[in-house]
Amino acid sequence: MKDRTLVFYKKREGVSSIFKVLEPVYQKSSTSSSRSRFGFKKGNTEFFRDFDDFYIPSETYNVNLFQNSLAIATARGVEVMTLDKKVPFSIPDLKAPECASIKERIQGQRPLGMFRLNENEFLLVFEEVGIYVNKHGDVSRAVVMEFVGKAKQATLWGETYLVLVDQGGGFVEVRNAVNGRLRQVVGGRDVRLLDEGTGNAGWTRGREGSVKVGMQHPEWERGVVVVEMIVNEGLKE
Repeated sequence: MKDRTLVFYKKREGVSSIFKVLEPVYQKSSTSSSRSRFGFKKGNTEFFRDFDDFYIPSETYNVNLFQNSLAIATARGVEVMTLDKKVPFSIPDLKAPECASIKERIQGQRPLGMFRLNENEFLLVFEEVGIYVNKHGDVSRAVVMEFVGKAKQATLWGETYLVLVDQGGGFVEVRNAVNGRLRQVVGGRDVRLLDEGTGNAGWTRGREGSVKVGMQHPEWERGVVVVEMIVNEGLKE
């Protein structure tokens, strides 16, 4: 983000969320013991320096980073802001009459993330559906991407494949993020997302890793299987 490597972590206070932003340093440094304006204790450190902090008056679930902004999935929807101004605005904008059905469809659903498909279009992922918006947060397509299950985790790999982990932990759902088509369902027990593959951040394009999920071993009760998801190059979209 902003050509920097930053680490974000959250401190919850009641129904509000306070985020702390740190920047890794490559030489030993120290700071005097004190507290920031949001109550974070500042002590001696060798690896990180304080970069920024900000406050969201809502419960939050996920953060997606882009080159100059960040999207925060909250109980109120998706909030987009920059670290410079720290003035969040909510998306999608559903005030238009033609968006009434979309507004009704996402009512009560928890947002899971915001993913960039290209320079002009993003995908907002909720528990049961995905919504296409432009870079201004306006709905760009009348169609809604319906999921097979109810997701608890989501990531985008390579700006093409949306990977969803079902809330029941019974399967992974893979969809083409551009056209919404279901490409694969991978069954399992206690499935959870371990590695997002870095494809969900706008500044990592061209540097994608691989998506990895963990699940209960089918034969060993105390065993865990880690599955690396690799694109089938022979698959035709």
